Amino acid sequence: MHQHAVRTAMALYTGGTLDLETAARQAGVSTDRIERAARRLGQTPTARTTSRERLNVSAD
Repeated sequence: MHQHAVRTAMALYTGGTLDLETAARQAGVSTDRIERAARRLGQTPTARTTSRERLNVSAD
C-alpha cells in the first residue's frame, strides 16, 4: 500500500497537479524520496499551464 501512495504522489508531482512538498506529505515520505522515484522512472515535473485567475460566470 505504501508503494502505491509513493507512485501516486510521484505521478501527481510530475504531472504538475501537486508541488513536491504536498506530494511528499500526502505519501508520508520525504521530498527526496519523491524526487528519486521520479528520476528513476525518467520523469520530470511539468510546468503548470493553467491559469489561476478567476472567471466570472453568470447565468441569463
